[in-house]
Amino acid sequence: MGLGWPSMDLERPSRNGRGAHQGVVFTPPELALRLATPLVARGLPLLDPACGEGALLLAALQGAGGGPEVARQLHGIELNPELRERALERLAGAAGLAPEELSQNILCADALDPATAWPKGAAILANPPWLSFSGRHRAASREQSHHRGPGGWPSLQGAFVHRIAAHCAAEQVPARVLVPGSLLELEKYLALREAIAPLVHHSEPPVELGERAFPGVLEPAVLISLGPGAGASQAPPAARSNKPSELVRRLEGFPRLPPETFADPGVHTGNCGKLLVLERAEGHCAPLRRGADLDPFHLKSPTLQLRLDLVSDEQRRFRIASLEHYCAFPVLLRQTADRPIAAIHAAPTYFRNSLLGVRHVEGLAKEFLVALLNSGPAASWHRENFRDARQRSFPQVKVGHLRTLPTPIRSRQDNHRLHDEIVARVQELTPSASDFDDRREAIDRLISSAFESNRS
Repeated sequence: MGLGWPSMDLERPSRNGRGAHQGVVFTPPELALRLATPLVARGLPLLDPACGEGALLLAALQGAGGGPEVARQLHGIELNPELRERALERLAGAAGLAPEELSQNILCADALDPATAWPKGAAILANPPWLSFSGRHRAASREQSHHRGPGGWPSLQGAFVHRIAAHCAAEQVPARVLVPGSLLELEKYLALREAIAPLVHHSEPPVELGERAFPGVLEPAVLISLGPGAGASQAPPAARSNKPSELVRRLEGFPRLPPETFADPGVHTGNCGKLLVLERAEGHCAPLRRGADLDPFHLKSPTLQLRLDLVSDEQRRFRIASLEHYCAFPVLLRQTADRPIAAIHAAPTYFRNSLLGVRHVEGLAKEFLVALLNSGPAASWHRENFRDARQRSFPQVKVGHLRTLPTPIRSRQDNHRLHDEIVARVQELTPSASDFDDRREAIDRLISSAFESNRS
């Protein structure tokens, strides 16, 4: 959501999914032990390439029974010298050693610098920083911003995963890594997934830890287990936690809308939200809609004002396009929801990036698109296929998710009678009417019947 991805480093200052938390979030001991135990059992040397204060190394030491010999098989790399010293003191103290006896095991270095050698034959135990190098998080990631990963969405977690995969392939060792759930499914990370596919495979299914794995962090965490050797395909791991329902299995065979149908064109306020978004007009302003202004089949009047006389520069980063740009989208969707929620873009104006845009689709009326997006089949498809929809605190609908949505009718010519009936029902729908719910259910039944009659 927004210009940057929520940043999280479990051993350093971080933000939660709403960008508000500024405290320090530590890896819970139970989770650290869960991450370390399977690798400890292999008897291999271990490396944490972003060791922070050493939580994962301490868990590995504990899981292997402790002692100096075990500690000497543990390695860490940390960019921050104060955190490196703390990790060294903690690990040496727990093993009954003087810090200088392990000084070569815990390095103060940039683990992503090609000049920094990773220990030969060491399995990887990692909880790398979660930082994007875009938008409002850009300034917070200057130290390692030259590490942008293999392409696509520029992020520190992507760069670490790519380096970890290369190490696993070269040394023929396993890895267990904590990553944001989005890394496994978002289109922005597709280049990363394709880059590591020839190097490693998922030796176990990814384990969803949910959005409460770490205090104050809403981004869902996932534990991935990697082994050397290419996977069976370059497709991302399945996002589903259970087998798909019968309905979703039936929907899989239907065509999709053109990928360019869905976009994220909304106003991105960057680091200037308080300056740009006002409750009352002051100076040169225009009406601005937000996600809360949209209900199923109903777009309410704008509740905010957008300041238009502010100029972006190096200090003030935001994105506002021309009014014509926003008016060109005939349908809008809520971005923060556990299912698609859409309405026709009536009385078009500027809208925030908490709303997504839907372009015109040749051969389909905008009313049909709204009916499809608000339908029960669309809700089931989204909730079952995407973990972002299953978050309790901050469920989201993303452009990449919408591009997978099946449609029973690609063009009015496929079934003009049913298409036109759905359009007429949507046009007659009045949100304030006492029978609104009944009429909406009738539209939903028509969409379901379209899937049944055009079943592939």
